[in-house]
Amino acid sequence: MNRLYRAYVGLLNAPQNANGWRAISLERFGAFEVRLIEFADTGVADEADIWIELFCHDTQSSLDSCRCQGLDTAEPLAEQLVSRAQSLSRSQSDSGLP
Repeated sequence: MNRLYRAYVGLLNAPQNANGWRAISLERFGAFEVRLIEFADTGVADEADIWIELFCHDTQSSLDSCRCQGLDTAEPLAEQLVSRAQSLSRSQSDSGLP
């Protein structure tokens, strides 16, 4: 998944928010976005705080997320969340909801 690796590189350059974490979008379908998140530095050198999250912009909430040990581990999880986001968006469009 090339977009995962591109997003990870982009994440390194993304600005931190007020809470000290960074996020970058992998894919967005309507209100549903899959994003890569790096939390604030934990002070533990070996701990990779990289998460993949399925976020709903309509409710401003996380629908699902998972911590990944590396990009190889993250790849199938990202694909699952992207597929789920696409399906949720399609369902929302079919139901006529905004």
